[in-house]
Amino acid sequence: MSLHPVIPWPFVVIVGLLLVGFTTWRLIADERRRGRWALRLGTSLVMVIALLGPAVNGGIAKQAASDVNVFFVVDTTTSSMARDYKDGQTRLEGYREDIAKIQEGMPGARFSIITFDYAARVSMPLTTDTTALQTAAENMRPENSLYSGGSSITVAGEQLKETLEGAQERTPDRSRVVFYLGDGEQTSSEEPAPFDLGDDLVDGGAVLGYGTEEGGKMATTRGDGSTGDDVTDAQGNPGVSTIDEDNLEDLAEQLGVPYTHREGGDIGPALEEADPGTTKDAEGAEIEIYTSVVWVFAVLLTLLLAIDLLFITREIGRLRRATP
Repeated sequence: MSLHPVIPWPFVVIVGLLLVGFTTWRLIADERRRGRWALRLGTSLVMVIALLGPAVNGGIAKQAASDVNVFFVVDTTTSSMARDYKDGQTRLEGYREDIAKIQEGMPGARFSIITFDYAARVSMPLTTDTTALQTAAENMRPENSLYSGGSSITVAGEQLKETLEGAQERTPDRSRVVFYLGDGEQTSSEEPAPFDLGDDLVDGGAVLGYGTEEGGKMATTRGDGSTGDDVTDAQGNPGVSTIDEDNLEDLAEQLGVPYTHREGGDIGPALEEADPGTTKDAEGAEIEIYTSVVWVFAVLLTLLLAIDLLFITREIGRLRRATP
């Protein structure tokens, strides 16, 4: 058994002394209504116990602790809407699915998302809030295909470098892990500029490739995230996006991380190959697990108050009948 006060314990002590002291005094002084004051003394004691927050201990758990910063670099060009991921899903759906799996496999880490199409932007800064990560992943939207003019698979290079350098400066003791999620398709007329991140900014991660050699058709997209008919070329032929694994393997080599082609399923092997930093030897802070039983005393308190109210109601009725 343990106590977890509902309000600060000094206030509980003050309230308890006042209630219990007063009802005890009245119990002794009012001989004619000792039964009523005994009931109120019991009510006061139950209230004080409830305010102390009694609970049944359930053991000690270890809070997950990790010294890893994880950066997702995600391709949100029109090709992310290609429907050649598992079961006809879009690649973007695959990105979201794997981000969730990586988060589950790395409890306690901090996560950030950088998205890119014709330009790169930090969609979510580093945070341990997994709900924020899920929301940011769900809110990832492909570029407006009406204004798509080609993009480079390394357009996020400068933004990634600045973000990694900032994280290194602020928390130099934390590992920096990069997961690049994309199809490797270079639609810009220029060759992709190589990632120039240096030797000490990336401690682990992986390049995750999505799509097939046969490719997939893509729906047109608008700025609000809605979709229209499939993309077509100038002659009206269906636009098809294919994966370029050679480009993705080059990116993996530049980042110093392994490349893995993703078609759904367990993310575990990709995480093992990625060697995502180090987890602290300590298991984390101890957390006491308990089950509150305040509700039991709250029910009892309600019952006692109802009985007292019944007595008061009857007494008022007798006084009214006795009044001429």
